Amino acid sequence: MILNLFKADIKFISRKPMLLMAFLAPFVLIIALRLGFPLFSNFIFLKTGFLIDSYYTLVAITFVSIIPLLFGMVYAFLLLDKTDLQVLQVIALTHNGKKILLNLRMIVPVFMSFIMILLSVILTNPVPDEGWLRTIFVSILLSAQSPFIFLFIGSLAENKTEGLALTKLYGIFLITVPLGLILHHPWNYLAFFSPLYWLAWAWIARSAVESLIYGAIAGILTLSGIIIFFRHFLRKHTN
Repeated sequence: MILNLFKADIKFISRKPMLLMAFLAPFVLIIALRLGFPLFSNFIFLKTGFLIDSYYTLVAITFVSIIPLLFGMVYAFLLLDKTDLQVLQVIALTHNGKKILLNLRMIVPVFMSFIMILLSVILTNPVPDEGWLRTIFVSILLSAQSPFIFLFIGSLAENKTEGLALTKLYGIFLITVPLGLILHHPWNYLAFFSPLYWLAWAWIARSAVESLIYGAIAGILTLSGIIIFFRHFLRKHTN
């Protein structure tokens, strides 16, 4: 069922330019980090003498954090499409069948986010000298953002316009990544609400214990958000 649903989703996404661009955007982010940043850094250095290589980790972490947003958004928008909803109703003839398909729709972007995040980390190396355990740990936690975004948009938005507005609202969480790493005490307290802020620190913390603590905080915040929106999401789409 998962494979058939995935194939159907890919065919549907390929016919929607906006969804297709968002779906392929993670590849663009990887290319931008791998090829674009060195060229841009060299250009700035030649023009101003200022070397921005020291900001690579900050930029790379922010870019990689966008990946789960993109996949969660694509699948939420796919669900909001009236044509897809009609197909979903035909496939899922029973209440339980529809519930299973909706759960699968939430799970698929998690796996896709994990694969792309892991690939981007391997190719771009946002945090040099980190071990593979830290890479997998952060990739799993970041991937968990995609169902949160999916539920956030899917439970609150009634159409694509509202869904786009909610996507922009989630951008506040992304902003906390660069600002939270740059701002000093006590201004960094303003970013404490965002799981992405804690994930960024879990990624760069030198101490394994600190990394686990920051990761746990991010996981609790993410799980709390998923629980809050999950029941409302099921009530909305299975009634």
